[in-house]
Parts: sequence; structure tokens; C-alpha cells
Amino acid sequence: MDPHNLTRAQVIALTEERDTLKEALRQMEQAMAPVMQLPREWRLTACETKFLFAIRAVAPNVAHKERVLVAMYGVLDQDMPEQKVIDVYACKVRRKLMEAQTQIHVETVWGRGYRLSPESLARLDAAIESTRAPTTWPAGLPLLVAAE
Repeated sequence: MDPHNLTRAQVIALTEERDTLKEALRQMEQAMAPVMQLPREWRLTACETKFLFAIRAVAPNVAHKERVLVAMYGVLDQDMPEQKVIDVYACKVRRKLMEAQTQIHVETVWGRGYRLSPESLARLDAAIESTRAPTTWPAGLPLLVAAE
């Protein structure tokens, strides 16, 4: 398809398809590391929160470093930081969770990634639930909504 010979209808169709794909990607990224609230007294930064939620999304399984990188920074590309940055975030999150006396422990699985024990997962879920505002999903609203 030559971009210089597209009709108006083709341009509109391609634009709508792009917007739908962008929304689908946003929803998939949210599914990998859902956006939830944590108690403010934990004092986690946005990146530290993304790190913790990326681990939470696969708990109690191991969150591989590559998956955590994608959840934190988007698609893998040459501009993405080194995997070692994940180790730094793990250290910072552990320290802040310990200071807040959460009893939530991020475990290292050497050579693979990080995970939460079932006990830590239950404590994290309880903390998330305690900060969640009561909401309901509107009946009949589809899960995939195209951007307008």
C-alpha cells in the first residue's frame, strides 16, 4: 500500500485501527501490571510501585526480569535501561517495605527474577484492598473500548 495514494476512507480506517490497537496495548500493559493504589505511608515512587505490581501480577510465580522491565518501561528496545536497574528497584522497595513494617518480602530467585511468597501476596492484597475505593464495573460495558 503506497502511503501517497491512499484514499480518505483508507486513511480514516487506518487511523481507527491504530487507535484501537493503541487501546488494546494499553489494556494489555495494565493487565501485566495493573494500576492499583498502595498506602501512601509506604512512600514508593511511581517506578517502585510499577516494580511491585509487576511482581504482583504473576504472584506467586516468578516475575522474570524482562517482564518487569516491560511492565516498568514499555516495549523492549535499545533505549531501555540495563536489567541491573531491576535489582536496584528490588533493593529500594525492600527497604521501604521494611521501614513501613509491612511484613511483605520480595524474594530473589537467583538468575531469574523476583517473587512474593503466598504470605506476602496476601498482605499486599490486603493493603491494596484497604486503599481501594468501592467501585463497580458498569453492566454491559465491554472490556475493550476503542479510543475516540
